[in-house]
Amino acid sequence: MNQTVINYSHSGLTPLWRRVIPAIAVSSSILAWILASVFVHPLSHQPADRAGSPLLRGADVPPSVASVFARACVNCHSEKTRWPWYSNVAPVSWLVENDVKHARGHLNLSRWDDLQEVDQRMLLTAIATVIENHEMPPHKYAVFHPEAKLSADDSVRVIEWTRAERRRLRATPAKLTAK
Repeated sequence: MNQTVINYSHSGLTPLWRRVIPAIAVSSSILAWILASVFVHPLSHQPADRAGSPLLRGADVPPSVASVFARACVNCHSEKTRWPWYSNVAPVSWLVENDVKHARGHLNLSRWDDLQEVDQRMLLTAIATVIENHEMPPHKYAVFHPEAKLSADDSVRVIEWTRAERRRLRATPAKLTAK
């Protein structure tokens, strides 16, 4: 009886190709992941219904303070977010979108007029506090967006405005209509 022994351990590939094929497979998988991640976003990058509305609608905001908000706060704390290119690539996109969602949850300047006056006063106090404590903008954001850093003059201007706006709101008769 003549038996043929088949050796499956040698596929005819050179040692170089045995290393290249898995590398190609891994690279292809990473590329597929990146391309697929462009379509998966927990937070929409489409302009929101209030993207064209003024920030802090209903508040008395001087142009110098409005420009600070527009430069340093709008990307996270409003619906006027200018999404950077890397916000389209996972997993970085998920981190960026989570930060924006979290920031809007604390303060959404595009929906200021939806808040009760008592909530507006509370947020004005919070804005002044985080600026006085140098908590805003967060360091990790300012590293990549140096234009968002607040100068001492910017900080003073915004803090003084928050105090003036709180006084204005206290002096204004409460609205009878609920929001």
